[in-house]
Amino acid sequence: MTCRFNRRGTLLAAGCHDGRCVVWDFDTKGIARSMTGHVKPIVSISWSRNGRYLLAASKDWTCTLWDLLMAEKYVRVRFSTPLMMAHMHPKNNFRFIAALFQDRPAIVDVTDGTTVITKLLEDLDDQSGKSSTIYGSAVAWNKTGNRIYIGSSKGYLYIVDSETLKVVYSTRVTNTTIKNIHWNRNGKELLINANDRIIRYYRLDQHDGVPTLETKYQDLVNRIQWNSACFSADGEFVVGGSGHKAEHNIYIWDKKTSNLLKILEGPKEPLDDLTWHPVQPVIASVGSYGNIYLWTTKREENWSAFAPDFTELEENLEYEEKEDEFDVVPAEEVSRRKEDDEDIYVDITTFEDAQAFIDPDNGTAMEDDDEIFYLPSIDSESDREIETRTSKFGRLYQSDVDMDDSENDH
Repeated sequence: MTCRFNRRGTLLAAGCHDGRCVVWDFDTKGIARSMTGHVKPIVSISWSRNGRYLLAASKDWTCTLWDLLMAEKYVRVRFSTPLMMAHMHPKNNFRFIAALFQDRPAIVDVTDGTTVITKLLEDLDDQSGKSSTIYGSAVAWNKTGNRIYIGSSKGYLYIVDSETLKVVYSTRVTNTTIKNIHWNRNGKELLINANDRIIRYYRLDQHDGVPTLETKYQDLVNRIQWNSACFSADGEFVVGGSGHKAEHNIYIWDKKTSNLLKILEGPKEPLDDLTWHPVQPVIASVGSYGNIYLWTTKREENWSAFAPDFTELEENLEYEEKEDEFDVVPAEEVSRRKEDDEDIYVDITTFEDAQAFIDPDNGTAMEDDDEIFYLPSIDSESDREIETRTSKFGRLYQSDVDMDDSENDH
């Protein structure tokens, strides 16, 4: 299984082993959509920018672009080989890139209902100088959509111009297969997860610049594989999902210092995929048994917040009285202080945009006129069936985890 939040974090989509795509309302934890369109497992899902379309790539050699508002297929594209993953364009809702099994990646344009497939890396030779077919194992757009990042099965990273479809930069990252590429929200940092048990953190000076290696993250003790890796919502932490067959562990590192801060230990089932909520401190992880787990911090009540002048004490403290603390203040002074407080202007009408949705390039909010935050209910037979029967695929659980406690506390 695989799961992803939409751009606002209001909807959570998951691709199941039986070929279904399930979308939950994250606030109510209720099922908003359940769509069946594949006969084999879903390998990846990707949201469109406006949140209306959901792209599902499957091992049955097809990609389906779902119209979630109408709960129907917008288009279905069939390829010559099974798919490894697919990624929607960050700005164009009808364009995506697909990584094919033992074949070159392809750009697909489905504007106006017509499907145009363009293969990439057609005229590129192997870095060794010998002419051979290059298999793309991981694909991703950059933030602006003018560059395509392709990871190959031989460990090479290719950067392709999306307009000319020519390779503008290539380098060898590792000697093993690159499994996935994940971008930070600012569009200038990315993680590359490979089969050599190392998560590499790269940084760019510009959106169309050359990535430079900053640091590496790995488990030096157990030397485990990583099934998935991503950034936190604020980009300050790096998260890796363990690939151990009998563990469901999530590793959290500090991005700058590379120190391991926390290990979240889950149930005794393999972890397939994970993703961080775009706004809240919430991690969604998917187990091989079809369960989705939500990890969050414990919320402790702080009653002193209702009285800002008081401080909540954990233990007794010695307090030294100030010299004029209990002096009698003249009435004129009290009146003057009240007048000064009344002259202070308090703005209660200006609405400030959430920092998570502000484009760091121009400082404006990233909003679309046709963006969808929530899905209206549709009373269909499949929706009624999935809510009444018990299925091992797509069950949603919530687990409260204190990320600041000991590593064994979950």
